[in-house]
Amino acid sequence: MAMSSCPPEIFSCSVCLEILCDPATLPCGHSYCLQCIQKHWDKAAKGVYSCPQCRQVFNPRPSLGRNNMLMEAMKKLSVREQDRPPSPVCSSMDPSPTVSTDSSSHFQQALPRGDGAQGTDEGGLYPQLPYSSPELCSLHHQLLELYCFDDKERVCDECSFLGHKGHRVVRPDEEKNEKQQELAQMKAMVQKCIHDRERIIQTLPQTFQAHKNAIQDLQRDSLGIYTEAMKCVESMNSHVTELLQNYESSYYNRIEDQRYRLQQEICQLYKQEEELNRMANTEDSIQFLNWFFSMAAAEQVGSAELQISQPEAEASRIRSAIGAFGEGLQVLFKGSLANIFRTVNDVAESAQTAQTSAASSVPGNPTVVSQKSAPASDKSDSKATGTALVTSTLHPPPPPANSVKESASFSVENPAPKTREEMLKFRFQPTLDHNSAYRHIRLSDGDRKATLRAENQNYPEHAERFLYWRQVICREPLAGSPYYWEVEWTGQKVTIGVAYKEMGRSTSDDSSRIGHNEHSWGLYWSGSAFSLWHAGKETALAAPKAHCIGIYLDQQAGVLAFYRVLHKEAHQICCVETEFSGPLFPSFRFWSAMGSTITLCQLD
Repeated sequence: MAMSSCPPEIFSCSVCLEILCDPATLPCGHSYCLQCIQKHWDKAAKGVYSCPQCRQVFNPRPSLGRNNMLMEAMKKLSVREQDRPPSPVCSSMDPSPTVSTDSSSHFQQALPRGDGAQGTDEGGLYPQLPYSSPELCSLHHQLLELYCFDDKERVCDECSFLGHKGHRVVRPDEEKNEKQQELAQMKAMVQKCIHDRERIIQTLPQTFQAHKNAIQDLQRDSLGIYTEAMKCVESMNSHVTELLQNYESSYYNRIEDQRYRLQQEICQLYKQEEELNRMANTEDSIQFLNWFFSMAAAEQVGSAELQISQPEAEASRIRSAIGAFGEGLQVLFKGSLANIFRTVNDVAESAQTAQTSAASSVPGNPTVVSQKSAPASDKSDSKATGTALVTSTLHPPPPPANSVKESASFSVENPAPKTREEMLKFRFQPTLDHNSAYRHIRLSDGDRKATLRAENQNYPEHAERFLYWRQVICREPLAGSPYYWEVEWTGQKVTIGVAYKEMGRSTSDDSSRIGHNEHSWGLYWSGSAFSLWHAGKETALAAPKAHCIGIYLDQQAGVLAFYRVLHKEAHQICCVETEFSGPLFPSFRFWSAMGSTITLCQLD
C-alpha cells in the first residue's frame, strides 16, 4: 500500500508541531488538531479566521468536526510503524529513546508468531525477557508501561503525548526506586521518635516523684499559714458585720421607695373613686355618657405587685457567700482565693502549652504584649496616694502626637484576672438606684437599664439624687470579696466607674463628678479614645473602642480593672492598684446625646 511508505511528519499539526489529535480539515484542504485551530481562531482578531498555512480567510467562522477518515488512516499508520525502526520525526518527539526502543521490543515479543514477528531478532541486540500476559493499550496497541497520577490509570507511551499531555505521567518502577529512599528516611525518623518517647516514659516516675515532693512541701507550708489565719478571724468578722449593716440600710431604702410608689398609686385611686361616685349620682344622661367614655379611655391603674424580692431568697444567697468565705478564710486573708486559683491555672496552662508545642513541633503562637506603665507626670501623685496604675492593651494603636506622654515602668506584676471565664466565677448583678438618678435619666428593665431622656422624669426630692451631673449609681455596696459585672452602652461618650457613698450629689463642682475627685474612679470614652480619671487627673489609654465594658473589683486585694468584652472574650484596658477605704458603688455618667443608654448585662 502507498500509505505504508508515507512518512509520519505529513500527519503532524503545523500549529503544535505534533501528531494530529482529533484532526479537522479546513475548507482550503489543510488539516490541524481540532483543539489547536479552535484556540488559534479564539486568539485572532474578531471576524478574521484564516488558515495558518495558506492564509485563506473564512467568513463566517467555519464549523469544524473531526475528520474520521484521516483518523482511521493515522491509526493504521501507527500500527504499521511498529514493524520498522522509528522515523526521525518520531524520535525527535520521544523524550526518552531508551523507553521507546524497549517499548517496541516488548511489543514485538508480545505479538504472535506471524507477520508481526518476522522482523524480530531473537538472538540480536535486544534479548527476550520473561513476561506474563502483557496488557496492551486498546487505542495504540502498545504496552501500558506508564501511569498517570492525574487520571489514576495506566497509559502507553503514545497516550502520554496525546490524551494525557501535561499530566504527571511516570514509570512506576523508576518512581518506586526514587521513593524507596524517602521511605527509608521516614522510617529512620519514626524509629528516632519511638526511641525518644520510650526514653521520656522511663523518666516519668522520677518526674512524678519530684512533683509529689513539691506538693507535700506546699501542704506543710499551708498548715503554718492556717495557724496565723486564726488570729484574724475577729477582724474578718467586723468587716462582714459592717457589710451586712450596709446591706440592711440599702434594703430599707428600697422598701421606702416601694412605699412611696404605692402611696402615689393610692392617691390616684382615691381620685378615680370620687370621680366614679360623682358619675354614678348624676341624672343628666348626656353628661353621664361623656364622663363614662372619658373615664374608660383614661389610663387605668393596674394591680399592685411587690417589686422587692423575698428576704428568704436574698438571705439564702448571702448565707451561701458567707459559707464560701468561711471555707476559704485562711487563703483569702493571705492573698485571696482568686489569686491562688489564677496562679495554679497559669502554671498548668503554661505546662500544657509547652507540652503541646513540643509534641507537635510547631513554633509557639505570638503572645499578647503587656504594657505596665503610668504617666510620668502622675508618678509622684500615685506614690503619695498609694495608688499604682497598670495598663494592659491588646494590639494598641499609636496615640496622637499631641497626647503622647512620658511613662515610667512598674515592676509590679499585673494582679487582675486574665480571662473572662475566670472572672465569671465572681459575677454580680447590680441594680440602678432610683433615688440617685438625675432628673432626665429614665430607669427600666427592672432597674437594669438607664436612658437619657429630654423630658423631666419628675423624681421626688432625695438626698442621694444627683442634681447637676447626668449620673446614676447602683444600690448595692461592694466590699471584700471579688466582684465582676458587665455594662453595655450606646451614644457618643460615656463614663463608667465606681464611687464611694461620700461622693457629693447636690453640688455643681467636681466633688460630684465621677472621676474628678478622690471618692471615685471613672473610665471615660471621649469619642476617639479611652482615658482613666481619678482625683481630677486623666491618664490616656491606648485601647480600641468597645461598647461592652467588664469591671472587676477586689477590695481586699486593692484591684480595680476595666476590660473590653468582645465575642465572649475580655481584653484588659487598664488596672488600678490602691487601698480602698470603704464600700464602692458602680457609677455611670451620661453626656449630651439624648437617647443614650447604659445597660447592666445579665451574666449566666
